Amino acid sequence: KQWYQRRVAITAGEEAYKRLVFYLTGGNEDGTDMGLTVPLIVQTGLDDNFEPVGSSMALYLPAEYQKTHPAPTGEDVEIEEWDDIVVYYRAFGYSKGKEVPEEIWDREFINLGESLTDSGLEYYWWKVITGSYSHQSEAEQRHEVMYIARRHDYYDYNGDDFSLAEAQGYEECEGFPETAKPKATEGICGSDAECPDVEEVENENCGFGVRNIKAGNWVSTEMVEEDGEQKWVNAFIRLFAYIYGENDEEAEIPMTIPVLTKTYMNRDFENTYSSMHFYLPSEYQDNPPTPTNELVEIEEWIDTKTYYRAIGDYGADADVMAIWKKEFKDLGKALSDAGESFYPYMAVTATFTRPGFGDQRHEAIFVSQDADEESE
Repeated sequence: KQWYQRRVAITAGEEAYKRLVFYLTGGNEDGTDMGLTVPLIVQTGLDDNFEPVGSSMALYLPAEYQKTHPAPTGEDVEIEEWDDIVVYYRAFGYSKGKEVPEEIWDREFINLGESLTDSGLEYYWWKVITGSYSHQSEAEQRHEVMYIARRHDYYDYNGDDFSLAEAQGYEECEGFPETAKPKATEGICGSDAECPDVEEVENENCGFGVRNIKAGNWVSTEMVEEDGEQKWVNAFIRLFAYIYGENDEEAEIPMTIPVLTKTYMNRDFENTYSSMHFYLPSEYQDNPPTPTNELVEIEEWIDTKTYYRAIGDYGADADVMAIWKKEFKDLGKALSDAGESFYPYMAVTATFTRPGFGDQRHEAIFVSQDADEESE
């Protein structure tokens, strides 16, 4: 389905629906009764464990109010203009007089996801959408579950168009075993999502690429060691919640790529501190919304010269930590052999793609010694 409409969006829930109905039936600055529309749309963001991290509810504005519409009178209601999108959906009915149970919604989302996967279609799993076209009091009902299709340019990526060196961003050293070819950044940045502003640096050495990451604002959070193995997931949830509206402007900020983690070590290479970071999109660089969670902050980074190694899909059953350790070891050896000065006590990982879904790109990164000294 194609969509390009203005809608009303507020926090999901029974009270949210009441506020939407109030707005459409006269609770606006003009006192205009615009009438109700269908469907009622609810969007819910999910974390890596498929747990909800925020929701919004929306109703379509009638056609005659699309260009000019009365302003809401409440702070919890706003007008949003939505771009064209393509969605995949499954439709089902339900019994008169009964509310659709959660387990049926869950079943339909599972069935939709499995059908899309079996068909080789890519979709954004981290946003689930429901559409209700009828009230539970009606004898014949229609409800839909929806996923947003990935951008069409995502489908156009063909890894065979890139050699291993082109995909990695550098020539591999003969002494390193061949790794799975990563997805090229040309098929990610500007296609899958926005990436930080970087400058690729010409490099005649093997085993690593060189790039300058330009100065910019990042939203960051510390990984809490007391969270144990959940520290990565919890950190991601905090950052995802920030871009999904947990900020002083309640702004929904587009997700960017990559997700960065930094791990600091002492001189014995024991971990002392870890953090996770999202780059802020260009439209929020000059004036980023303030986080409302005290564990989340905005950091302004300086221009930084970095060295990286890229890997592709490492498999569902792989020892991920062992793979990262090997890549950092190989990166350190390649840099030392090339006579490059780098800071070995901060290991940076960059995840450009969701593990297990399509072509993959992950990077192990060291910053140059000069860049670290400048940041200090």
